[in-house]
Amino acid sequence: MTTAITAAAAMLPHAADAKSCSQQGEECRSWARNKVSAQYYDRYINRCSAETNACIARCKTGIKVFVDVFDSPGSVQQYPIDECR
Repeated sequence: MTTAITAAAAMLPHAADAKSCSQQGEECRSWARNKVSAQYYDRYINRCSAETNACIARCKTGIKVFVDVFDSPGSVQQYPIDECR
């Protein structure tokens, strides 16, 4: 699984934009604030926060990706991370 995640992260178009788990988490929350309807807002803000913590834990084991929390049928995006913080 680690190889699959690493391979998937290598194919992402955002590789040049890699950042920390916290920065990616803030982008996730910002997207939720701007794009998610009020009905689902809290759900996605909570998902972004949970994924930020999961990203930090994963990163410390060497798996440096932030996993997208937004519902996408059939695919999951992963964003490469440079720093675990």
